[in-house]
Amino acid sequence: MKSLLLSAIIATSFLSGQVNAETTDSPFAVSVISAMEAYEDSPDSSLSKGVGLSLIWDDLRYDKTYKLDKNYFRVRGTYYYEKDSEKYDEDRYRNSMDLKFHYQRPFMNINDNIDHTLSFVGRLEGHYNSQQLEEFEVLAVAGIGLNNRYGTENFYDLGLTLGLAYSEEEKDDDWPRESQGITEEELNRKGYGYYFAWSNRYTFSHTGVQLSLEYSRYDGLWGYDSNKSYTFNRLNMGVIVPLSNNNNLLHFMTQYIDRESEQDLIGFDDVLYRVAVEYVHYF
Repeated sequence: MKSLLLSAIIATSFLSGQVNAETTDSPFAVSVISAMEAYEDSPDSSLSKGVGLSLIWDDLRYDKTYKLDKNYFRVRGTYYYEKDSEKYDEDRYRNSMDLKFHYQRPFMNINDNIDHTLSFVGRLEGHYNSQQLEEFEVLAVAGIGLNNRYGTENFYDLGLTLGLAYSEEEKDDDWPRESQGITEEELNRKGYGYYFAWSNRYTFSHTGVQLSLEYSRYDGLWGYDSNKSYTFNRLNMGVIVPLSNNNNLLHFMTQYIDRESEQDLIGFDDVLYRVAVEYVHYF
């Protein structure tokens, strides 16, 4: 892990050559990330370490809030390479990809307060060969978002999203197939359900440092064949630290993901822990 962190630090030093430049409003950014992850019930065999590169388009900077009748696009594509992948999976590739697309358009202020808005929300999240046991997963959401900002000096931002969603998931089938005789068709999950997200962010205006806590849940409740079901809970905690200005950010992140199906597909609780440090540079 030391070598991975060293690589991230070197990349950070290279990319931060413009750290003293004035802050811009450009939505385009690039990031370098170093991370590790493991499953709760198999930390020795599933411990994975790696580095990644992201391309980002973000119309809403981390310390800003939504404004009425404006379209906001937040897009992030990540390529990730693992130094150590899951030990007992012969088909486990070292490289993976993730894509996140978030669209939001506020259409109403609440009580004539410009910092309290209702929005149309659209989300598309997918990853391929990511998060070890996940061979492929995609989630599409359409719903309504509520965003409130409180405070005049330091800011507390509250965000709530409720929507209808479609999910499709394919797990790596080696272990269930070999140990339990579960076929690939039995492993796969796709159907419709409800999506809920709760976001909390606190920003210190004099330093720009932000603390965040985010929770999201998908409940697959209909459209699943053969009485199948799929549910996930995801908890993210993070700290964002500006490096001289808001064009150069350092993120410290930890993530907890709990997935559930109507039957035990992998022989242990599908609970994944991830930690990461990331440098983000806006052009």
